[in-house]
Amino acid sequence: MFIFEAVPRAASINAGTRPRVCCMNAMNLDSSNNKTRVLVVDDSALMSRQITNILNSASDLTVIGRAKDGLEALSMVDELKPDVITLDVEMPNMNGITALKHIMVKHSTPTVMISALTTEGATTTFDALKYGAIDVIAKPSRREDESLEAQEADIIAKVRRAAAIRTGRLRYVKIRNNDWVYTKQGHGKPEATTRFIGIGTGTGGYYSLLKIVPALPSEFNDVMIAVVLLAARYIEPFANYLDAHSAVPVKTAEEVTVLERGTCYICSNQNRLILHSDGDGVPRLEAALSAHTENGEAAIDQMFGSLARTVGDKAVAVVLTGPGCAGAQGLAEVRKAGGIGIVQDINNCVDPSMPIAALELGSVERILPDYLMADFLLNLTQLGV
Repeated sequence: MFIFEAVPRAASINAGTRPRVCCMNAMNLDSSNNKTRVLVVDDSALMSRQITNILNSASDLTVIGRAKDGLEALSMVDELKPDVITLDVEMPNMNGITALKHIMVKHSTPTVMISALTTEGATTTFDALKYGAIDVIAKPSRREDESLEAQEADIIAKVRRAAAIRTGRLRYVKIRNNDWVYTKQGHGKPEATTRFIGIGTGTGGYYSLLKIVPALPSEFNDVMIAVVLLAARYIEPFANYLDAHSAVPVKTAEEVTVLERGTCYICSNQNRLILHSDGDGVPRLEAALSAHTENGEAAIDQMFGSLARTVGDKAVAVVLTGPGCAGAQGLAEVRKAGGIGIVQDINNCVDPSMPIAALELGSVERILPDYLMADFLLNLTQLGV
């Protein structure tokens, strides 16, 4: 099994050099060259119009075309040269996954998958991330926990972030196949030597975690806790997907979680995730809904801070790709407590803002691309860091 690695490049496409197009499914092109040009791909005419209206409501976005399946999308991508593509998963003639593979190889255009992200569809949706999709958006629906206004704002925000990405080159990265049949279990309660690895990530976090967690062997003996800046409804299907492709157990963080070595715990930034020791000295996680900043900065910083206070020099703070400055202050707390601070190489990030914020505080000990993170974390003790 392989996944593409999208590496940002600084240069953007010069809108003034784009060829004039004439296509029956193309929209009238806006006269402004400053707008992000989006191609919407969805077999539902109703959903296609809804997404188009949402994107066109933003002053800096314009939908230049709509395709009804993957085959039509490939033709329109070649002709229209969009800045961003929104791509449905289930479509006739050619589905979104197949279309995405062609797009990444031939056109390397930032693509955001739009999916219902139901339990049945989660596997296919997250498969798309392995083939180069930048992010995933839930289809707008009144049945979701969030208001339509919040869902629409999320769609606009993710398309804007995708527009800042330039997938300049692609590289195959091999990840673990699901070739074990045993029931995965943790290794028992943490010990005095157990490290607690906290990970904070936002945009592009799916992609990075897919290269870190599946690379851990069953012998992994520390505790990993990841806070991801995304809606809580995405966490369980993503944790299940990671678990199906990893040798270590991957679980969602519950209201109170007794931690086990050799296990990865995943939580949304919509929860306040705190590590503490109970009366018997057993580390526990507590997750509760909490107010947080718009970018979820408080959730990651609070989690890192609780690691620093509870386990001191056994704490490891890892800041991955994402917007804003989430995790920077918390990583500094971990370093002050004698722990380790790691950030993702900004040249390897979908959005380098979070790693840059941590670097500006000067608390970082290691800078690594995501595909080298697992090896480094496995060898912390041997390296004597």
